[in-house]
Amino acid sequence: MKNFITVAVIVACAFAFTACGQTIGGQIKGDKFVTEGWVDDNTFRTTATGVPKKGLTNKTQRRLTAREAALLYAQKTVLEKFKGARIEGASGMADGASTGIAIAKEFGGLVRGGSVQKETYNDGDECEVVYEITAPGLKKRVIGGAE
Repeated sequence: MKNFITVAVIVACAFAFTACGQTIGGQIKGDKFVTEGWVDDNTFRTTATGVPKKGLTNKTQRRLTAREAALLYAQKTVLEKFKGARIEGASGMADGASTGIAIAKEFGGLVRGGSVQKETYNDGDECEVVYEITAPGLKKRVIGGAE
């Protein structure tokens, strides 16, 4: 138990030092830009971060793997938000699990077809992306539960 506490303290200290020394986001000064939520009725954005794959030393490879991780996390986040909004908007549901699967199928291709609007990197090659999904009537489809 004592070893576990020691390891937990070391990990917490390492996280605190790296979190304080590295900054992500806010690196584009004077630029007003929606990074999270509905931009309009057809566009949704989210922000996500990713870290480089362990063991890589090449800066280009580190940044590519960090970008890919951020992109996958952004897609997952959007899908979860769309699924949650759609389930909340539905009434009289019998089986939330099967509805969740149907929603994932409905929006899965759309979410994967989104685009990175901005990407920034810190000194540790961690990546932050602003990911955007655009489709006609998207907000109504997600929130309004269009057939």
